[in-house]
Amino acid sequence: MDSKAAFLLLLCGLASLSVEAKGPFSSVNSGELGDYIVEYGADYRTVALASQTGNFQLVFFNTTPNAFAVAVRMGNFNRAETMRFVWTANRNDLVGDNATLSFASDGNLVLADADGRLVWSTNTSNKGAVGIELRNDGNLVLYDASNRSVWQSFDHPTDTLLVGQSLGIGGVSKLVSRLSDRDGSEGPYTLVMEAGGLALYFNGVPYWTLSFYASELKDLFSITHTCKRAVATITFLSDPDAENGYRQMLEMRLGNSTAPPERRAAALCNLTSDGISTALYSFTTPRFSTTLSFVRLDSDGNLRMYTYSPQIEYNTWDITYERFKCGGTGIYGCGLPRKCGSFGLCEKSQCVACPQPGGLLGWSDQCSPPVLPNCGTTPASHVDFYEVVGAEHFSSKYAAAIGNVKMEECRRRCLGDCKCAAFFYWEESSKCFLTQSLDTLQQLGNTKHLAFIKTQTKM
Repeated sequence: MDSKAAFLLLLCGLASLSVEAKGPFSSVNSGELGDYIVEYGADYRTVALASQTGNFQLVFFNTTPNAFAVAVRMGNFNRAETMRFVWTANRNDLVGDNATLSFASDGNLVLADADGRLVWSTNTSNKGAVGIELRNDGNLVLYDASNRSVWQSFDHPTDTLLVGQSLGIGGVSKLVSRLSDRDGSEGPYTLVMEAGGLALYFNGVPYWTLSFYASELKDLFSITHTCKRAVATITFLSDPDAENGYRQMLEMRLGNSTAPPERRAAALCNLTSDGISTALYSFTTPRFSTTLSFVRLDSDGNLRMYTYSPQIEYNTWDITYERFKCGGTGIYGCGLPRKCGSFGLCEKSQCVACPQPGGLLGWSDQCSPPVLPNCGTTPASHVDFYEVVGAEHFSSKYAAAIGNVKMEECRRRCLGDCKCAAFFYWEESSKCFLTQSLDTLQQLGNTKHLAFIKTQTKM
């Protein structure tokens, strides 16, 4: 293709992109769907709003017929099949064909279904917003006559942070995963900004932490407590580094507000200076530009960083960081709560066994935990435990432990709680852990770490 033809093709692409909608506009979810099946196997229709670079675009998209979300997608406009969804307006309340997204003269951005039902809005009526813009960093912004932000999507993250986007701004302190790749409603995994750091939870149970004070601090107490000031923002950064290419980082910054007394722990004050207010955690250093990057809490509970790499022909998104990476030794993929479904023993990222009263059986996706005895109706004489040597719960390193107790006391506590599904005991430290759900157990080879699974005996 000669340079003139390439230039004309570029102009044609930009014309169809409809870069900006500065003032009031209305877009109806109707007409032909996009030419490509895109991320999550979705169909899409474009809205007349995109960034000037063409790397971000507003669309209606669906993974099931007639159930659409409004979203910002990211990537290369000329390769629509590779674009990724990085923000969603109405993930828990989808709309159908002929729904309307409109920015009215009163300054409110509104999504209404075909029957007129109000589904979602920015709640910015009569607050001075005069224009709307999708900026080159992926931020959807309503702005006033002085070009100041009245509302922005960066203040309302869903499962993703873009470069420069923060938790804590606008009061949103967590990311929530999709329920599945096909279902974009809120799932069971959350990435939460706590008083002293960052934590991953599965249905409220922790399975990974990152402390502001010290990398070796893992227990949830150290993350949910702080010295004096609490963590106020956590920002995803991707900056050039003269020696290592680019650095992808999370920046934790303490706020000026005083943490409440119940969230203070004097022991943490010994781990940092009063003058320290920022902590940087570098995760990876790709050798190519990471300007188009995002960090996402995926539907499997894994925290991943993605970077657009135009040099790659087939899959232009490179996973530059993966918290629970399969392969190798140690925990790796076994750290994911549902790696083995509702129950299973995981070793070196593989589900290797289904623990049963008679021993370890071969694992399959049919492996399930024992049915718990009925609360209040099953006598204690018909409740028992079977042992799995060297097994740990995915949350054992992070959840609060009952310290300095004997194994029999640990057993008694689980026996006395009808919702307790198992107890875990560390012989070398006399620590006891109780859990109400089993999910994935980790086989780490420490024979002093014991799991006891509750089961009902025949009556």
